[in-house]
Amino acid sequence: MQKIFKHIHPYEPFIDDSTEKLIVGTLPPPRFTTGDLKEGDVNFCYGSRDGQLWPILNKIFDLNLKFETTSKA
Repeated sequence: MQKIFKHIHPYEPFIDDSTEKLIVGTLPPPRFTTGDLKEGDVNFCYGSRDGQLWPILNKIFDLNLKFETTSKA
């Protein structure tokens, strides 16, 4: 029998007074809660290396995003 995993969302809401649109999705993979990130993960909302949200938005809007866990990114 599998143990139940208590999943606590690792990030505070990222919404300010000028927000006009909100992207709503699922919880991040459990490794984001435990801090055991994989190489290539970015420690931010939807930062799983397996996810496609940021690469797609980057391409659509030509954002030149940096896919790394840094304050500059």
